[in-house]
Amino acid sequence: MKIRYGLGFLAILSLALAGCTGDPGATGDPGATGPQGEKGDKGDPGTSFSSFAYQGGFGEACQHCHASTVDGVLSTAHTNAYLDLGADQDNLFCLQCHTTGFNCTVQEGDTEIDPANCEEPDDGYSGYIGDDTAEGAERRLALEGVQCEGCHGAMGPNFNAHRPDVSFSTHDDPVTGESTSLCYGCHSFQVEEWKTSGHALAAGGDLEELNDHWGRSYCNYCHSSEGFIETYDPRYPRGSITDEISFIGCPTCHDPHVGEYGGGNHAQLRTVAPVEVSYTFPYEPGEGDAPRMEGYGPGQICVQCHHGRRDNANVANQIANGTSHFGPHGNPQMDMFIGAGSYEIPGFVYNGDHSHEALITDGCPTCHMKFTTETAPGGAAPGGHTVHNFMPDVENCHSCHPGITDFDRNGVQTEIRGKLDQVAVLMDYADWATLELTLDDDNPSWTVAQREAVYGAVFVFNSGSFGVHNPNYARSLLDNAITHLEAQP
Repeated sequence: MKIRYGLGFLAILSLALAGCTGDPGATGDPGATGPQGEKGDKGDPGTSFSSFAYQGGFGEACQHCHASTVDGVLSTAHTNAYLDLGADQDNLFCLQCHTTGFNCTVQEGDTEIDPANCEEPDDGYSGYIGDDTAEGAERRLALEGVQCEGCHGAMGPNFNAHRPDVSFSTHDDPVTGESTSLCYGCHSFQVEEWKTSGHALAAGGDLEELNDHWGRSYCNYCHSSEGFIETYDPRYPRGSITDEISFIGCPTCHDPHVGEYGGGNHAQLRTVAPVEVSYTFPYEPGEGDAPRMEGYGPGQICVQCHHGRRDNANVANQIANGTSHFGPHGNPQMDMFIGAGSYEIPGFVYNGDHSHEALITDGCPTCHMKFTTETAPGGAAPGGHTVHNFMPDVENCHSCHPGITDFDRNGVQTEIRGKLDQVAVLMDYADWATLELTLDDDNPSWTVAQREAVYGAVFVFNSGSFGVHNPNYARSLLDNAITHLEAQP
């Protein structure tokens, strides 16, 4: 006879067994560690990763590790580069720079791609032009605009072997003569203009000399691209400069990863923060009344470096004892522009106000970065771009001073040069050029009064514009210096 137990019996049995269970014993000592297993393969980076060399997809394959960076890039103009073409979305010449992975070279006016002018890998945007299949349409859509791989190189098909192209360099390779800039392929006009700028010609344009002379921690934050980014980009790791430094170039000022609509700055500038003058006397640094430059939009990035570097204690020591580096740091353009930051002789009145301060709302770029709307003769530069040689153009002054042909308006530069010579003569030098050549050697032997007078003159000279940046402050510094020297026995 079969015996059938109901659920009640099982419940009673389970309670009985539970009641018989004793307290757990003490935990034993752990056993010996087993041998190390073989290292496994890296897992699939995700379903978004494909077998194509160019992944496309607007950074979808990069999101896992670089989510915030990808989000920032999506807010830049690069992302909409294809859409911005409008009626030119079939123009092969334009598509080279407005899509990702266009690994073929075409000339303006070309209507077909010559396979001989293409490079591997061939599955970027150019590889699917004319492909009428569903895959072709999907690939073109996935590779529109300038995406991560447009600058960092194809990410696949072997994810684990990918080594992204990363460089802060803008200079030419000394052996091949080709640009090392990741921006050059599409921004060649701007890079070629940059080559003629003071940024490119630092240390005589010699990269080795730049590294030998400026590759120091207390200089490289304004004399190298890596140093500036390390200092002014909070996401960049501190103390990461271990290899050679690069000239101030494209990525120094422009952050390719953050657009204006993603919380970034105009023109993707790394910073437009206010800058306080270094010589704040009679205030202490950080005090509310200490002079600073702020609110000048894109010009604020320039003044992060183009301002005097001597603090209150340093200037006081210079005046009292002299120094082997007399005067302000070599580029006090910001200080001159806002009319502050130079040593001012006690008892004298100084006027730093001027009309440019209110009218030039963008600061430095207003005069130093001309915007062209016409193509240069011979096609040397396209219309609709901002010139990056940073040379002031007198045409930029015409909106306020129509018809002028040079910067010596009303003779202000001639006047300031004359006053510099007058200071030098009162110091027993033939002219300012002679004094300036021996400045650092001679100043320790001067009197305190002489150093007080000459400091302001050096400030005017180092600002570089001979009065244009701020005529009133330049006159005040020189007139007071002359009066002070004339009063000496």
